[in-house]
Amino acid sequence: MKKRLSAPLMLLLLLLLAASASAQGTEGYTSYQGRVLSVQVLEPEPFEEEGWENQLVTVEILSGPHKGQTVQIVHTLTGHPYYDLQVHPGNRVILQADESGGGVEYYLSDFSRTRPLFAITALFILVVVAIGGAQGVKAVLSLVGMGIVILTMILPLILRGYNPIVVTVGLCSLLTGLFILFVTGPTKKTAAAVAGTVGGLVAAGVLAFAAGRASFLTGLSSEEAQMLQFMDSSIDFKGLLFSGMIIGALGAILDVGISIASAMEQIREADPTTDLKTLFTRGILVGRDMIATMSNTLILAYVGSSLPLLLLFQASHTSWRQVLNLDLVASEVVRAMAGTIGLTLAIPITAFVSAALFVQSEHKSKNLGN
Repeated sequence: MKKRLSAPLMLLLLLLLAASASAQGTEGYTSYQGRVLSVQVLEPEPFEEEGWENQLVTVEILSGPHKGQTVQIVHTLTGHPYYDLQVHPGNRVILQADESGGGVEYYLSDFSRTRPLFAITALFILVVVAIGGAQGVKAVLSLVGMGIVILTMILPLILRGYNPIVVTVGLCSLLTGLFILFVTGPTKKTAAAVAGTVGGLVAAGVLAFAAGRASFLTGLSSEEAQMLQFMDSSIDFKGLLFSGMIIGALGAILDVGISIASAMEQIREADPTTDLKTLFTRGILVGRDMIATMSNTLILAYVGSSLPLLLLFQASHTSWRQVLNLDLVASEVVRAMAGTIGLTLAIPITAFVSAALFVQSEHKSKNLGN
């Protein structure tokens, strides 16, 4: 099942990965961009599999040394909706070029999705900057920074064999502090938000690790992890699973930390004579209103992406006790619960640190709430 980052961050990472890998391929193969010019259905061959269809696809090459040339490719449809590429004239595609022999032979590899991805990313940046102004620009720059750190630091360190949990918690905590500092500046609100976010993040990591170990999670429930194991079995896949849980919860915990700190700063400015207990209580009350929405957001995000899997269990009339006992499902339950507990704990941590920092020293001993 696909693991959660915030949607814009996930999109950014995909675009960065696509840009870095656009000219790469497996040994003896190179990928190029192309545009379909025409599609012609061929007559079925004798003894051809029933339901299969051969097409003669004419493609214009848009990149590489043969840019501008046209090639004709025999393309086979097997009737499987996931693996078949139903191309039409005008579609942009990825061509796989086999250059291992004397000549070059092209195959249709996939649709080219970079244009719509770049378009929606540009729209995202435009909306954030137009509405957020200077803060929107800082948010976009911070997002780019997060994506770069994940791609250039967290992933390479994990691949080199470093403990995924230590790497993720350490770098995410540092990155969170720098992100909040960059967006809000060196203020008391920044310190409170960082404390609450890092505290919730560490709590989510510890809970994910403890619950995962107690549940005997392997970290190999997804197809991606199983493929990665064949490529590099030295990776700590349990730690990788817990690291994914931490990163998945980071966005929601960060949102809670900044929101609580900002709200408490406004409360203190509206009532400069408030005492520590009163301000802390008000912060908790603000946080309580956020718990239901933020926890639902986090949990429903996991459930929504798992609908095909849940429908599969429902259609097969599998017992829900058996479903919950599966490694894949148990991993997602631990992920959702640990993340939700982490963001919930971020509320009192942020509220306490905010109250301690915002309340003036002469009012800390007062109790104006009685």
